[in-house]
Amino acid sequence: MKFILFKYFFLLVILLAPFGHKAMAQQEGFIFGEIVLRNNSQYKGKITWSAGQNMWVDMLRVEKKDNPMLKYLTEEELQKLSEVKKNQTDWGFMNLWKNQYPNRKLTFRCQFGNITKIEVTGDEEATVYLKNGQDIRVFINDDIEYKDQLGNPILIHTMENEQNEIDWNQIREVQFFPTPTHLPQFMELPLYGTVLTRFDFTYTGMIKWDLDEHLSSQYLDGITIDDKRARYPFYDVQSIRPKNQGSIVQLESGKEIYLHELTNVTNKNAGILIRNPKWGQVNLRWGGFKNATFIPYPPGAGFGYNDFPKPKELRGTITTKNNQDIKGSLVFDLDERWDIETLDGWDQGGGLRQIPFRLIDHIYPVSQTHSAIFLRDGEKITLGDRSDVNHQNWGIMVKMNEGEFQYIPWEEVQLLHLSH
Repeated sequence: MKFILFKYFFLLVILLAPFGHKAMAQQEGFIFGEIVLRNNSQYKGKITWSAGQNMWVDMLRVEKKDNPMLKYLTEEELQKLSEVKKNQTDWGFMNLWKNQYPNRKLTFRCQFGNITKIEVTGDEEATVYLKNGQDIRVFINDDIEYKDQLGNPILIHTMENEQNEIDWNQIREVQFFPTPTHLPQFMELPLYGTVLTRFDFTYTGMIKWDLDEHLSSQYLDGITIDDKRARYPFYDVQSIRPKNQGSIVQLESGKEIYLHELTNVTNKNAGILIRNPKWGQVNLRWGGFKNATFIPYPPGAGFGYNDFPKPKELRGTITTKNNQDIKGSLVFDLDERWDIETLDGWDQGGGLRQIPFRLIDHIYPVSQTHSAIFLRDGEKITLGDRSDVNHQNWGIMVKMNEGEFQYIPWEEVQLLHLSH
């Protein structure tokens, strides 16, 4: 009898082992690291950053302190950059001058998987260390995009299964490491699936619903047609599609329910953020959303810390409108230097796309307001309404092999082909 029980127990362990491994692999995408305090205390575990980022694919969004490229411009070129119409709000405080240089928003965006360490240098200041050893001095101001990115407490779920909220001013640095394959104290899984837009664009990746719910164990909330509040964990939700003033929610059982009134299921939804290291991220407005289908996160899908490569300098060839080819290392829009920084613009599917330059093959302006972007995987998209891709672009600085700098205004660019 004991032998039979042991045999069945052994078989059960063998059968469940792959599922345990699968669950562990599904946790590879969570941010993991060590918070070192000024008193030398250390906390190691799963990290939730102050603005809610907790996946390697999530982006840090801060302001760069320095723009060394401006010193290579002539007085005439600087004056031209400072001539901005009042309606060009994307440029921030363009009408101000500092150290005789025109000033504007210089955002640094990169995914947490590209970072090795963040060192606290002030109340709302830090130095970001990239995987290639380079560092970038950053800070935040009152711009809404930077809200809570620096200066606020950071939450850590330790390996001892304790949750600690660490005040920013107590922190000396935060170091990042690959997520362990075994986090038994944290069994939640990321929310993952495919979103279809009204223009039939599809995006597959990790999903942050209503710019908040990002775990399969979190809840979708709404009011039923008989005015009762309903809550369903996302792992029970198969799909969501807008209808009238609410949404049709299909459960894993196949049952369909109409929900309305609350932000999760109406046009009051803050947005649907889909992230994927293979193509960047997109933030969809509710009006551009047609259907969302949820599936379990596929183990080994490429969202782990080691799946994010070391940053490289932007390099490529610019073909000007007079058919001159200029080759060298590049600073795009006079501030993006690394291939892990992002090109930003609104796509035709109604979403704000943010694409790391390492995924882009070539770019060419198609009008004053839009540019065509060809990704390395063959996808072609047209982006507009952001300074990276329209006439507000500050142009490209090229450092040629001889060490000389040459400035190419955006209006002179016919084609930019990136080398990888």
